[in-house]
Amino acid sequence: MMGKLGLCFNTPPPAMRNVALAAILIGISFLAHSQDKADVILYNGKLITMDEQQPNAQALAVKGRHIIAVGNNETVKKWSGPNTKEINLTEQTVIPGLIDAHLHGIRGGRTFLFETYWFDTKNLPDALNKLSQSAAKKDPAQWVAVAGSWIPEQFAEKRDPTVQELNQALPHHPAYIQSLYDYALLNQKAIETLKLNSPQPDVPAGIVIERDDKGLATGKLRGTIGSFNQLFAQISQTGDVEKNLNAFVRYLNKRGVVGFIDPSAGHEQAYRDFFKLQQQQPLRIRVGYRLSAPPGNETEWFKQRLAFRPAMHDDGRIAFLGFGESLVMAMNDGVRMSSGFTSSAESQQEQLKVLQLAAKEGVAVEIHAYTDDSADAILDVISEVAKSHDIAPLRWSIAHLNTGTPETIARMKKLGLAYSVQMGPYFESPAIERANGKTVAALSSPVQPALEQGVIVAGGTDATRIGVAGVWHAIEYHVTGKALDGSVRHDTRQLSREDALKMYTRNAAWLAFAEQQRGSLQAGKLADFAVLNQDIMAIAPDKLHQTESLLTFVDGQQVYPEQ
Repeated sequence: MMGKLGLCFNTPPPAMRNVALAAILIGISFLAHSQDKADVILYNGKLITMDEQQPNAQALAVKGRHIIAVGNNETVKKWSGPNTKEINLTEQTVIPGLIDAHLHGIRGGRTFLFETYWFDTKNLPDALNKLSQSAAKKDPAQWVAVAGSWIPEQFAEKRDPTVQELNQALPHHPAYIQSLYDYALLNQKAIETLKLNSPQPDVPAGIVIERDDKGLATGKLRGTIGSFNQLFAQISQTGDVEKNLNAFVRYLNKRGVVGFIDPSAGHEQAYRDFFKLQQQQPLRIRVGYRLSAPPGNETEWFKQRLAFRPAMHDDGRIAFLGFGESLVMAMNDGVRMSSGFTSSAESQQEQLKVLQLAAKEGVAVEIHAYTDDSADAILDVISEVAKSHDIAPLRWSIAHLNTGTPETIARMKKLGLAYSVQMGPYFESPAIERANGKTVAALSSPVQPALEQGVIVAGGTDATRIGVAGVWHAIEYHVTGKALDGSVRHDTRQLSREDALKMYTRNAAWLAFAEQQRGSLQAGKLADFAVLNQDIMAIAPDKLHQTESLLTFVDGQQVYPEQ
């Protein structure tokens, strides 16, 4: 009977056994009240359940927060009563609510309405027109910003906008156009606002100002992830944080997203504002968060944060999921595209101390590694930890791994690690090819080799700087292998739609220690699901990114459209 409820899974680590017990008790409670009639029944649909025992169904019934039945129309309608709301799906597709396993949403959501987005723009005139439209909604002198998730290769012109073009589009507003974490472009108003031609430019340390032969700023900046994030925080007028976060969550709900894991939310105020908002009016989404340490003596920083909190904690809407994404800054290869990453013995030792602390305390960990040699160095450290601790139950993972090899995947499998894959190469394929050649670029990311070796792969987007929030662009990329510049990965790396969807449902729930409560449509699980506007198993694969939700439910309540 428990198997039918979907409650028999891999044994969780000690820190999460209370959650597993709660799930079992929920299932028992559900059985005890099995004669109750449903609150909502959805029937006559195409349900993709992500349940291996019953992969497809026609209908489901919801009582309170939980699904109480999944099956054919006749079976499920037996749960209907005089107060049951029945919804005829008219053959629409229903899926478990999507979970983005790697989304910088706590930080990115704060500026959602402030930013302009170019990821779906095909030429420079349209891109510049978007800037003008954004400026029309702002007061004079307010910044207009595109903060990542575009590349010049996506445009028909195959180039960046010029300073003159930015000046023409935005004569009265400073413009900030950040291309991933590679560089940023400014118009003349921005050059003046940041005082780039003065003795003391108003930019953070680490920002490099490109100058012409007369020593004047050209309008191009270079920097690092940290320095670009500081500069963007400096120029962005977030306005009403609550309004921005709610708009961001609504955007996700509209695409059927019901949860995400934030691998590193940035500065402390972002966490505070998010927690405060959740206390005042619970958000219509489930969020897990990880903590990243500032540079220097990271082990002590993590130790202090663990002193007064459990190793993991999940109240159903907000979950603490351990450490990530940068545990030791000197061991982080940033957005490096090529091999050649090196780290000092001191930084390796600090990483060892942090991971030993995590293993001892039973803390989950996700570690950033863009390149194969970066991952190799991290796996050397993890191998040392594994000599004295059983880390497999802690569900540690490596994130990104754009140029990972089968040998690295094999090491991850042996250590019991998961692979948290994002959609970086959708934007970065041209840069990966320039750094490594066509062969390596065509094989990025190593999702298929990981699946073949039995590694659990959880899907994220890495939005909002090097990814598109909403998951469907990522799913389309994994299915088609087609990057934003039009290049296509080797066809053996393309996924089936079922495997791609699994990464953003069951496997993402597993990474959050929540697979017993969500990630599939099964009786006894939480009623998190989405009714889609198109049949994702039948449409052309290059139309997957157009998928939206007609109805999104979280905890058995309709969250989109808002009632």
